[in-house]
Amino acid sequence: MDYVARFVETALDEQGDIATRDYLRLFGDAVARHVPPYFLADYGNSFRSHIENPVWVLQSLVSNAIKEGEGSRDLAKIANACTSAGLVDDLSQHVEDEAGHCRMYLRLADLVFPDALPDDVRGAVETQFPPMQHSQVEAASLETWRVLDYLIQVNLGEVRTRIHQKLLEPVLEAYCPHRNLDMLGRTLCKLSGDECSHIRYTARRIGELSKEFASTRVEELFWQRLLQFTAYTERELGSQRAGGFATSLVRDR
Repeated sequence: MDYVARFVETALDEQGDIATRDYLRLFGDAVARHVPPYFLADYGNSFRSHIENPVWVLQSLVSNAIKEGEGSRDLAKIANACTSAGLVDDLSQHVEDEAGHCRMYLRLADLVFPDALPDDVRGAVETQFPPMQHSQVEAASLETWRVLDYLIQVNLGEVRTRIHQKLLEPVLEAYCPHRNLDMLGRTLCKLSGDECSHIRYTARRIGELSKEFASTRVEELFWQRLLQFTAYTERELGSQRAGGFATSLVRDR
């Protein structure tokens, strides 16, 4: 199976610029050496084994809200340390998107499971939300290699998040009251559109920055980060198989 074509190229639309093609080559070469678990059927089967429990689904939405907030704060640190104006603009938009996604995941919880989220849980989650607007703060600048490294990690996370969304979308539609289906569809459309946009800009930037270094060095970096992300995913899968996937309110990273 051409995993990159199935899971990555579909998020890139018709982008065929050289930088994006270089990124796809990097991803394809890495996947040829190791297929990450979230590209395999067993990952989806493990997810689907829990979805008959609506409490588990609700908890997964709360967990996603928290993770999006943490992602926004992490991205803000990278944006503050970048010196390329164009990349700062991309990252700042990403920071604000993730801040909005925190709130969207709680909205999904309310749409799909009206009145089910306890007030104390909602309050605890909302206190962790980052601001909606990113304000650039002066910080020590990152060298280009570190920026490339961070973008690869962000991109791998965005690809996996999009796969998670595709698994979750039909589940939410099945649980959602009929009166809320229209708003649910619009919210899911916004989330998926943002996620694909994040995959696109990070792919383009990875391709551009990779030109500044020896190809073998970049290939090894991409490969190592894919392996590390797989190890993190495997830890999550172990928790999922034990019945604890996405139930914690604290990010395991």
